Amino acid sequence: MKVTGIQHASVNTHGSSVEELKRFYGEVLGLPLAPRPAMGVDGYWFEAGPGSQVHVIDAPPAGSGVDPIGNHYCLLVDDLDAAHSELDQAGVPCFRGGDQVFLTDPAGNTVELQQAR
Repeated sequence: MKVTGIQHASVNTHGSSVEELKRFYGEVLGLPLAPRPAMGVDGYWFEAGPGSQVHVIDAPPAGSGVDPIGNHYCLLVDDLDAAHSELDQAGVPCFRGGDQVFLTDPAGNTVELQQAR
């Protein structure tokens, strides 16, 4: 088996507003909305590059906080320095560890950013 990317990553609301997460992923991170079928639970799907999506699910999961070695997902960005600067300017708490930037979304899901190579 050869994994070539992320098809999708699902994040939960952790009691946060699904609309707050929609704003974070759509406006702060700039991901466009994707079509989403009716599933019996509210949420949004976002495009995160060719063949990849982030699914926001309006349900409570287990775990929270920035945890680089715990459950998280990674998004590729074209310019990591610029992304780090944009997050700082937007007031989003994050930290840089070498070639990665780690942050949490408003629901406490850990997100890692790396520069596309």
